[in-house]
Amino acid sequence: MKLSTYFRSSASYRVRIALGLKGLSWEPDYVNLPKGEQRDADYLGINPQGLLPALTTDEGGVLTQSLAIIEYLEETHPTPALLPSSALIGPKCGQWRS
Repeated sequence: MKLSTYFRSSASYRVRIALGLKGLSWEPDYVNLPKGEQRDADYLGINPQGLLPALTTDEGGVLTQSLAIIEYLEETHPTPALLPSSALIGPKCGQWRS
C-alpha cells in the first residue's frame, strides 16, 4: 500500500494512526502542501480532487477521504478491529464521524 500524505494533514494522520494500529506495512508518498505539490499533474492523476490523503492499494485501486480509507482497512484487515461491529453501535459511531 502507498499512502499519499503530508505530516501536518490531520486527515492523513488519521489514516497513519489506523495503519499503525493495524500493524500494516505501507509506503509513504509525501506530498508537500505548502509547495502546491497536490496540484501537480502526477498527483492529480492519483486524486483529481487534489486532496490528501489518498491510498493506493496493492491491487492498484485508489481510495480518498480518510474515513473511507479507514473503513476499507477495517474490511480488508479486520483484526485488530478499530470500529465497533455491533448492529447498533456501529451506525452510532458513523453518526459521530459525519
